[in-house]
Amino acid sequence: MGKKGGWRGYLWGAVGLLLMLSVVFSVLDFWGQRDKIAVIEIEGEVGDFSYADQIYEALRDSSVRAVVVEVNSPGGTVQACFETEAAMRQLASGKPVVVTMKEYAASGAYLLSSAASYIFARTTTLTAGLGVIAIWVSYENWLEKEGIKYYRWSTGQLKDLGAEYRSPTEEENRYLQSLVENLLEEVMDRIKHNRPQLENVLESLKDGSTLYGTEALAKGLVDNLGTFRDAVEKARELAGLEKGGYRLVYLS
Repeated sequence: MGKKGGWRGYLWGAVGLLLMLSVVFSVLDFWGQRDKIAVIEIEGEVGDFSYADQIYEALRDSSVRAVVVEVNSPGGTVQACFETEAAMRQLASGKPVVVTMKEYAASGAYLLSSAASYIFARTTTLTAGLGVIAIWVSYENWLEKEGIKYYRWSTGQLKDLGAEYRSPTEEENRYLQSLVENLLEEVMDRIKHNRPQLENVLESLKDGSTLYGTEALAKGLVDNLGTFRDAVEKARELAGLEKGGYRLVYLS
């Protein structure tokens, strides 16, 4: 009876030790990997505030030590790009943010990228393409040809600005041109705030021209040429993390 009880005691002791070690190793693993580098993928047109929401999520998460933003975008709507750029700027003021450009990162996509701590491009990435465009499609001639008339009652001359049933007036042409030029100045001011070294370069890019990654590097629009892995390594370095001492997490 004593021997049997002794073996049971040894057995339960061994089980208890294994459970304890399992908990200890789990805790060590958790604390060893608590630091994260978050990845945000900006793909296609920036047409809403969803990317800004992801950026704010990374900002709020104290376990996220750095952020890599993969950009593959031609730009987007003015307000969506402004929102995303503002979020990127706020994030970069508190945590390292490294952008890695893929095939293209032009117009508003370059604007939001400019707020990052560091920017990588590929050699043939298409970037810059800075500018603002407004489009008014008029079917006025077609309507007239088809014998279709329209009647208009409006509380203001600009109330139906952009209406497809008519062409713009000279006053509206001047107004819209002034609007896009003012918005371009806002874009340029934001980029200059983010990257002051570009002040003398931006004037030559007001024509909306695009640059390859190698040209963008020469002009200072990006900091280096590299891949996603280079961007992750740079983020790790800027965050002061040990190699292998972090987890890579994708936000969506």
